[in-house]
Amino acid sequence: MSDPMVLVLEDGFTVFGERGGQATQASGEVVINTCMAGYQEVLSDPSYAGQMVVMTYPLIGNYGATPDFQESGRPWARALITRQLSAFHQHWRTQQSVTEWLDGYGVPILTGCDTRRLARHLRGTGAQRAIIGPRDELPALLERVQRVTPLEEQDLVRQVSEGFSDVLDPLDPVLAGRSLRQWHGLRLVLVDYGVKRNILRSLRARGVEVEVMPYDSDLDAILARHPDAVVLSNGPGDPAQLQPAVAMTRQLIKRVPVLGICLGHQLLGQAAGARTSRLRFGHHGGNHPVLDLRTGRVTMTSQNHEFEVDAESLPASSGFRVSHRNLHDGSVEGLVHDHLPVRSVQFHPEGAPGPQDNQVIFDEFLDLVAGRQAAPITVLEPVRRPASVLVIGSGPIVIGQAAEFDYAGTQACKALREEGVRTILVNSNPATIMTDEGIADRVYIEPLTVEALTAIIERERPDGLLPTLGGQTGLNLAVALADAGVLDRCEVRVLGTPLAAIREAEDREAFKAVLLRIGEPVPDSRTVTTVEGAQEYAAAIGLPLVVRPAYTLGGTGGGMAESPLELEAIVREGLAASPIRQVLVERSLSGWKEIEYEVMRDANDTCIAICNMENLDPMGVHTGDSIVVAPSQTLSDRQYQMLRSAALRIIRALRIEGGCNVQFALDPASDQYYVIEVNPRVSRSSALASKATGYPIARVAAKIAAGRGLHEIPNAVTGQTSAAFEPALDYCVVKIPRWPFDKFPAADRTLGTQMKSTGEVMAIERTFEAALNKALRALEQRLPDASQLRGRPDLLHQPNDRRLMAAMQALRDGAGPDEVGAATRYAPWFVDRLAYITGLESEISKIPSPARGGGSGWGPSEDLGLRAKRAGFDDARIAELSGGRVPVAALEPTFRQVDTCAAEFEAVTPYYYSTYEDEDEIIRSGNTAVAVIGSGPIRIGQGIEFDYCSVHASAALQDAGLDSVLINSNPETVSTDFDVSTRLYFEPLDLEGVRNVLRRDPVLGVMVQFGGQTGLNLADALAAGGTRILGSTVDTIDLAEDRRRCEALLRDHGIPQSPGGSATNADGALAIAARVGYPVLVRPSYVLGGRGMEIVHSATDLRRYVEAAIAFGVRGPVLVDKYLLGRELDVDAVCDGETVVIPGILEHIERAGIHSGDSFAVYPPITLTPAETDRVVEATTVIARLLKAVGLINIQFVIQDGIPHVLEVNPRASRTVPFLSKVTGVPMVNLATHAALGRPLAEFGFVG
Repeated sequence: MSDPMVLVLEDGFTVFGERGGQATQASGEVVINTCMAGYQEVLSDPSYAGQMVVMTYPLIGNYGATPDFQESGRPWARALITRQLSAFHQHWRTQQSVTEWLDGYGVPILTGCDTRRLARHLRGTGAQRAIIGPRDELPALLERVQRVTPLEEQDLVRQVSEGFSDVLDPLDPVLAGRSLRQWHGLRLVLVDYGVKRNILRSLRARGVEVEVMPYDSDLDAILARHPDAVVLSNGPGDPAQLQPAVAMTRQLIKRVPVLGICLGHQLLGQAAGARTSRLRFGHHGGNHPVLDLRTGRVTMTSQNHEFEVDAESLPASSGFRVSHRNLHDGSVEGLVHDHLPVRSVQFHPEGAPGPQDNQVIFDEFLDLVAGRQAAPITVLEPVRRPASVLVIGSGPIVIGQAAEFDYAGTQACKALREEGVRTILVNSNPATIMTDEGIADRVYIEPLTVEALTAIIERERPDGLLPTLGGQTGLNLAVALADAGVLDRCEVRVLGTPLAAIREAEDREAFKAVLLRIGEPVPDSRTVTTVEGAQEYAAAIGLPLVVRPAYTLGGTGGGMAESPLELEAIVREGLAASPIRQVLVERSLSGWKEIEYEVMRDANDTCIAICNMENLDPMGVHTGDSIVVAPSQTLSDRQYQMLRSAALRIIRALRIEGGCNVQFALDPASDQYYVIEVNPRVSRSSALASKATGYPIARVAAKIAAGRGLHEIPNAVTGQTSAAFEPALDYCVVKIPRWPFDKFPAADRTLGTQMKSTGEVMAIERTFEAALNKALRALEQRLPDASQLRGRPDLLHQPNDRRLMAAMQALRDGAGPDEVGAATRYAPWFVDRLAYITGLESEISKIPSPARGGGSGWGPSEDLGLRAKRAGFDDARIAELSGGRVPVAALEPTFRQVDTCAAEFEAVTPYYYSTYEDEDEIIRSGNTAVAVIGSGPIRIGQGIEFDYCSVHASAALQDAGLDSVLINSNPETVSTDFDVSTRLYFEPLDLEGVRNVLRRDPVLGVMVQFGGQTGLNLADALAAGGTRILGSTVDTIDLAEDRRRCEALLRDHGIPQSPGGSATNADGALAIAARVGYPVLVRPSYVLGGRGMEIVHSATDLRRYVEAAIAFGVRGPVLVDKYLLGRELDVDAVCDGETVVIPGILEHIERAGIHSGDSFAVYPPITLTPAETDRVVEATTVIARLLKAVGLINIQFVIQDGIPHVLEVNPRASRTVPFLSKVTGVPMVNLATHAALGRPLAEFGFVG
C-alpha cells in the first residue's frame, strides 16, 4: 500500500486515500469535475487556480499526458483527487504519465479514495476549503484547514495572467472537423485573465490576428493597438475583485465590439450594472445543457466557474438581455446587447475539454465585428403532434434482434400514452411485455407482413407510424409500406426517422454519398449487385475485404473475405440476404479500434451524445459479439469530441428525430477515423447505453416522435433536470456476449462480421477490471480451464469466444503484455488491466498465511483481500487461489446508484450496483420487500419468456403492497428497466451476487421460480443460508429436479411415465438401456432447454454420453428413459398447495423427442379425446399436489395408447406461460405470485 494520505474539508469531513505522486501537501478549495476524459485540459485550465480538483470519473490517466493537451503552460489545479490513477499509459500522442507530468510541477495526487462519497457531500455543501496531507497528521490538518485562505480573498488572476501568448498552433483539425470560415485581416486584442489556449487556437484558426495583453491593461493601452474587437478571457476567482477591469470594460463596450467568455462574461455583466454572486454549487464539467432563448435550441457546454451574473439585477436600461440559460439551475449563460456589437457567454465555446458544439459563438461574433449579415436565427415551427401512432414490434427473437426491442417497445408505448397519444401496437411475439394488455391502447398479435399491416392501418387509421422500435424488421416494413403506397394513401406520417433517412442509412451506396457530402471519411468501398462486380473491385484494391449486405440485421449474409473463394461465397450469400440484392464491399480495417456513439436529436435540432462505447475486440468482429466497455477507456478527449461531433453531423444530415447509433473505426496510431455504419433506429447498443447510463433512450425517442423537445422531457432519474443533457458516469460498464457454443460444441467458434451470440450480460463497477470479472461471473457459464487454452495460438490470433480467456492464460503462463497485445490486437491499456488481474491472482496464490498478532492495522493478506474484491474477484475464486489464506468474510460491498450525473444531482431512481467503497446509497421505503431472481442472459432454452415472468411477478408484488427487489444481469430486458421494480440491482446471478443484495436489502423471502433454471439452481444454497424461498419449497424443487426422486414418487403413486431409471456411471446407464430397450432418451438433472439431451440408439453412444457428462461435472444423476413415440403435450398450471388451476394444454405437432422449445404447438389441442384430456388434467393435479407445488409448475407428457406418460416435471415458469396467459386470459404469473405469498387461488375466483 502506498503512503496513506487524507483530504480534510473545513467542515471536518475526511476522505482517506493514498499518495499518487511525489508531493504530499496541498490546500485550496475542493471542487468536482464530471468530465470522463480531458483530465489534462482540466488540470491546466487557469480557472482552476486555487482549487483542488476531484475527477468524478474513477479511471484517470489512461492515455497519459502531453504538452499538446495543456490549456496553459502548466497545471494550475492545486491537487488531483481520483479513485484510480493509471500507472500505465499508451497513446500515440503522449510521452509521459499524468503522475510524471504533475510531479514535474509539484502537484500532489490523492488516489484510491471514494470520490463519489466526496462528490455527494460537496453536492450538499458546495465548494469548501480543504487540505491534503499524510494521514498520521490528521489532528493537525483538522486545525490547519480552518486557516486556508478563501478563494474570494486571493488575487488569482494576477497569478495566472501571462499577458502574452506562446500559442502559435491553430485549432487541432481533430476538433475543427471540417474547414472553418475565415476572417483574414481582422485584428483582435485578448485581455488575459487566465486564458485557455484553445480560445486562442479557435480564433487564429479563423484567420484572425490575436494580440494578448495582461489583465491590468487599461483602456488607452488596449485602444492604442487599434483592435477591430476585444475578447475578455476566462480566468479564476471572484469578479468582484477586478473592479478596475469592470470600469475599463464599461468604457470599452462603447468603443469596440467585445466578446466576454466565462470570467469575461461576469465582468461584462458587472459593467452592464448587474451583480455577480457565488453559485451554491459551481459548474465544472463538459455536459452542461444551455438553452438558447432566441432559438429554443439546447447545446452541451464545457463549464468551469463558481460565480454567476444575477439576471434580476441587470438594469432594464442597460440595453443588455439574457440570451442563454443553464437548464440545470436556470443561471445566466449569455448576454447580448440590443444595439452594440457586444455579447458574452458564461460557458466555454472552445471546449477543451468538452464539446465543440459552440465554436459557432466565435463565428457569430466575428460576423458582428466584420459587419457581415449574421446568419438568421431560425426558430422552427411547432411540431405537429400525432393523435394516434402505430408502433411496429420486432417479431420473434432471432440472433441480432432479441429482448432489447421488447424493452424499447414497452418504454415507447408507455411514453406515448403519457403524452395522450393513442397507441396501436402490432407484433407477432406473444412472449413480450409490449403485447400485454395495458401497454398499448390496441394490440394486434399478427404476422409482421405488409399485408397484415395494411389491413391494420386501414382499420385503425393512425396519424403516425413509428418503425424505429422494431429493429430491422420495423425499418424494412416501413419502406415496404411506403413503396406499396399504403402510407400515402392512408395519410400516415413516418415518425422518428424519415423514410429518406432509412433509405440513406440502409442503402450502402446512398449512405456513402451522404457521408461524402458532409465531409465524413469512409473506407475505400464499392457497392455491387453481382459477384463479378465484387471480384473486379477485389482485383483493383486487393484482399481482405469486408462484405456488408444492405437492409439486413446482425451482419446477416456478410463477412470478411481473405481469399477469392471466400469472397465469391460471402457475396453470393450477402446478395441473397439483402432485400434489394445489394452489398457493400469495403477495404478491411481489421485491427483498428471500434467505437460506438449513441446519439439523439429532436425536431428543433438539439443533438446530444448519450453514451460512447469502446469495443475490447478490434474491428472485424460484429459489435454484438464484442466485449464492450462504456465509456471509452483509451480515447483522449480530443478523439472523444472528434467522433462525437462526427456522430452529431451524421444524425443531422440524416434528419433523424429520435435515437441513432453510429459506429466508427479509429486508427490506434493516429487520429484517422472512418464511419462504418449507422443504425437509424433503436438497437441492441441503445439498450446497453440506456442501462449503462440510466438514460431511457426509447422513452425519450418516443416522446420526441410525439412532438416534444428534449428540454421539455423530464429526466426521470433525477426528477429535477431534463432529457437535454449528456450523462456523466462515475463507474465503468462492461458487456460480454453469451454464445451458444455450450449447446453446439461442434459449431465454428470463429467470430466475424456475422453475429453469433444469443444474449449478453452487463456489469457495473468502479474499475474496468472489477466490471470485467463481475461480467464473467454473470455469464453463468463454466469458463475454459488452462488445459483447454494452452498450446492454442489460434485462440489468441483468431477472433473467437475464448480469446479473452486465452489472453489471460497466456499472461499467467509468462507471456508479456506486448506479446499478448500483438496477438489479440487489444489496446495496450486493456492488456495492462488483464495483466493486473493475473498478477493479483499470482500474488494471492503466494500469500503465506493470514496476518497474525494484535494491532488495528491491515495485515498483508487483509489488504490483498480488499484489493482482490475491488478488482472483482468473488470469494470462491480468492479461496481457490489462496487456499483460504486470504480472509474476505468480513468484506462486504456497498451499493451505489446509477444516477446519470456522477452524483452532481440527487437521484430518485432505485437502480444500484455493488462495489467495495465507503458508503451505501440504498433508499428503502420501510415496506416489506420480496426479491425476484431474474433470468440472466438470453440463451437457448432460457429467453425472453422468463423475463416476461419476472416483470409480471414484480408487478404482482407491488400490487400486493410489497416492495419488489429485482436482481438481474441482462441489459436487454424489460425487467432491468428501473421503473419496473421498487429497487433494481444489476448483479451477477450467482450465490455471492444475490447474497450480497439480500444482506444489504433484507427481504421477506425470495422468488426463484420465474427466472428459469437460474433461480432454481440458487434455491438450495440460499435456503441453507437462512433465506426463505417463497412458493415451492427447496424440497419440492429438488424432488422435481432430481430425476431419481421424481421417478420414485410417480412410480409409488401409479402415475405412468416412460420406463427407465437414473445412473451415476456408464455401467448403470447401460443396464437401464438393456432393460428398457433402445432407443433411449438421455439427459442430465437440473438443466433447462434440453441442454445435454440426446436420443441414443446404441450402447457405444450411451457410454460416450455418460462418460462425457461425468467428466463435465453435471449435477445429479443422468436420466435414461425409453424413447416413446407418441403425441407430446405441454401443461402449465398454477397451484397454491391444494387448488390446481390449468389454463390450457398445448399439443405439439412434432413427434416426441423434438424438444418442446423447438416444436410447433397448438392451442387448444386438436387430437386429444375428452378422456385423454381428463387423464392429463387428473395427472397434473395429482402431481402438483404430491410435490406440494406452490406457484407455477410445468409438466410434459407423451400420449401413448391413450395414456399420458410423464416425461418431465418443472417446478417453475416455462417458456409457454406468456403464450398461454395471453390466449386464455388467465394471469398465470400474477396468480402464482400471490399463491407464493400464501393467498389461496379461490380469493381470485379460481377453484381448479
